Amino acid sequence: MFDLETMRLRLAVGIAMLAIACGSAGGVGGSVGTPLTVNQLKFKVMDAVGIPVFCDPDYYPVARLGGEQANADKYYPEIKADAELYSAIVAHEHLPSGDLDEAQKLTLYRAFKRLRVLVLTKTDDSYKFEIRVQAQGANRVELVDGSVRMDGAITITSRTSSGMPPCPICLAAATLIATPNGDVRVTDVVPGMIVWTAAADGTRLAAPVLEVGSMDVPTGHLMVHIRLADGRELLASPGHRTADGRPVGSLGAGDGLDGSTIELWELVPYGGGRTYDLLPAGPTGTYWANGIELSSTLTAQ
Repeated sequence: MFDLETMRLRLAVGIAMLAIACGSAGGVGGSVGTPLTVNQLKFKVMDAVGIPVFCDPDYYPVARLGGEQANADKYYPEIKADAELYSAIVAHEHLPSGDLDEAQKLTLYRAFKRLRVLVLTKTDDSYKFEIRVQAQGANRVELVDGSVRMDGAITITSRTSSGMPPCPICLAAATLIATPNGDVRVTDVVPGMIVWTAAADGTRLAAPVLEVGSMDVPTGHLMVHIRLADGRELLASPGHRTADGRPVGSLGAGDGLDGSTIELWELVPYGGGRTYDLLPAGPTGTYWANGIELSSTLTAQ
């Protein structure tokens, strides 16, 4: 049996060890770990808060012939020459250390564009950031403010609903929108009008229009002209996205689209002064333009 003094001594040691263990968890902020490079910190921010939403320079203000792949090839030597930048992208995107093939160069270039759009502002011991990101759920964009510590620890200050950046990513004026009462020109669509949208399971759902929008396009703006094998055609800005999230400017002849195959894909000058879009109520925010299901570029306010 233990005497009283022995029990008190063991109890005191136990309390001391517990205090040390609790203290090792650190206070607010904790101990600072190994410092990361700026590009590694940017990836930490994106992994924590979401993928940036921005006006892609390959599509705005005008689309470039050759699209992303041409610029991926063009920028590849420049990106590779920056050892810190290149290693950060290769590690984050799980690319091989040797020479990259065309698809891998495209992955590298897309990560490079995301890094460029995220600005980190240096403070005493961290970097501040403000970034628009695609939020969880259809057609939702959030503006996220926060800071990232040198070791990659993230602090989010605020997260608020936001609109898309002002990019010309809409439809030509002559586009027809499907409604339960027949097709209506996009220029005639108004809030409250009932149009067809897609339910979560893909079935058609009649829903009111929440928002409509239009914007000026720059001189020389090129639009994507698509003709499907079943005869449907569309004229839209290259950044406008399909129902499954692909920019129409990234598509090409032979690609599948809305149950058919693209027979013709070309860039053509746009003669109109404005482009247009709408946002239906419902879980997906999609609608049918000239019979082709598309995503909306608008967000509910």
